Amino acid sequence: MASPLRTLANVVRRAVSHRDLDLYVLAAGALVFTVLGSAGMANASALSSATLGLLTFLALAQIRSRRQVAEIAETRRMTRTEVLRSNFPEDLVVRRQEARSLLLIGRSLGRTIETSRTYLRHSLAAGADVRVLMVDPDDDSAVRVAASSTADFARIERLRSRIRASLEELAGLQEAGGRLEVRVTTAVPNIGVNAVDVEYERGLIVVQHYEYRPSAEAAPILRLDTTDAPWFQHFVAEANRMWEGGQPWPPAVERAVGRAARPAFADEFGPELVEVMSRAHHLLITGVTRNTLLTSEYGRFERWLRAGCVIRFLLVDPESPAVAVASERYYAHRWPDSTRERVRHALGLLRELRQTTGGDIAVRLTRHPLALGLIAVDSTEETRSPNSMVFGEYYTYQAPGEPKFTIRADDGPWCDHFVQEAAALWEGAHPVEL
Repeated sequence: MASPLRTLANVVRRAVSHRDLDLYVLAAGALVFTVLGSAGMANASALSSATLGLLTFLALAQIRSRRQVAEIAETRRMTRTEVLRSNFPEDLVVRRQEARSLLLIGRSLGRTIETSRTYLRHSLAAGADVRVLMVDPDDDSAVRVAASSTADFARIERLRSRIRASLEELAGLQEAGGRLEVRVTTAVPNIGVNAVDVEYERGLIVVQHYEYRPSAEAAPILRLDTTDAPWFQHFVAEANRMWEGGQPWPPAVERAVGRAARPAFADEFGPELVEVMSRAHHLLITGVTRNTLLTSEYGRFERWLRAGCVIRFLLVDPESPAVAVASERYYAHRWPDSTRERVRHALGLLRELRQTTGGDIAVRLTRHPLALGLIAVDSTEETRSPNSMVFGEYYTYQAPGEPKFTIRADDGPWCDHFVQEAAALWEGAHPVEL
């Protein structure tokens, strides 16, 4: 008995929950009373009452249908791509001006801070809470990553300058009143955020997707308010997490010292030195003698010259007092005569390279006691590229070892600094006939 009862219960449950139940009942009722009326088994009063009942049932079915249509329309409205904008919403400026709380997140926020300076001052004077988060300008890695996805990706220092300009503008607003908090982050934001009064019923958040190297305004841009659940809360929570991960600006003295830029030195250059030199179109090499480099890489220099590489060597003049100075300063256990012989030996190797390869190689001698040896790869205007590099080594005063460093052309101004110094030394040196 249990099984038939359970089956009957399931049938009834499915019938009651069927989405078209009202239509089936209405059709069945109309059919029954039509048959009864035709057969003369129901009087006019009963038929009138049945008709009114069926009309009432039909009205209820219509109400249900309209609700379903409204739900479908609302769902369609929420999922259309019109929610993705190509420009900021027109009411954003007014909403920011009237905000009681405001959270701004971006990479540099240069345009936002510059155009909003006046109303930010008014908002703060009225007691508003304003929070601003942007990329840490002192973190080279973060600035480089942020600049790499912008249209102006090659200008890392330009982005850094924009960030610093925004921070300076905000520093000038600290005395305006209200509460202004500024933080910086090393986690480069992938979205820009304008979060306006998100703690209140009329909260608004505008999210801008930072697309890769855009040709116009980065898009898409989303405008969400408290009725756009759950995505409004989703982006508000993400913005708050980004804020919590930032660090106050300006940093405390201890943190500023801990984050100060530090040079990176190595005992020896790695295999990348020879690999980069092998692909070079132009090499400018400076040093006291460069005897070791020429001896160890003589065969490669032959191949590079035959392949068309232009090579320039700048050495210390062995007949000048600079050799004695260099020996005293940099070679604690080497006599000046020994240093002179090493320079002359290097000159002999360079003459051999010129004669055997017929390549474009030139040598100049300087009377300046060089404190830095340099290998500048593709540093001329004709050969310059983001892959241009400088390999340098310091000639320390009577100390063992020569600290070595590497700088790429896109690492900032210091690559140009060392190249210009080497070029000035080259111009002031006298040529050697090979």
